[in-house]
Amino acid sequence: MRITRLCVALGLTTSLSGCFCWGCFVPLSPPPPSKPRIENWERPETSAETRLADWQACGGDKSGNFSMDPKDSAEEEDVLKAYKRQSAKHQRCLIRKGYRYIGHCSNEYMKSMPACGAP
Repeated sequence: MRITRLCVALGLTTSLSGCFCWGCFVPLSPPPPSKPRIENWERPETSAETRLADWQACGGDKSGNFSMDPKDSAEEEDVLKAYKRQSAKHQRCLIRKGYRYIGHCSNEYMKSMPACGAP
């Protein structure tokens, strides 16, 4: 009888907590959608349409994000180095057009980029 009570108590505890021996089944909500990178750049008195046109002229895509252009990569160049170089080129273009980066400069990668003051 004591074993039965223990099994019932254990069964109720695990079922109420959502955990069983093969894992926990806690419903997870999807992560909030990340905002497009274009949202991290601003220029006073600039419409969204103008900003998007400038973004695309500098090499960004129409969704407001930035993707590496494989045609702009040297054969021997490492993929990460190529992405960083192209991203820096994109940022310099936006800075020349008068945009200011308002995103985070908290990690070493971003601190090494033109958007956060690096050359």
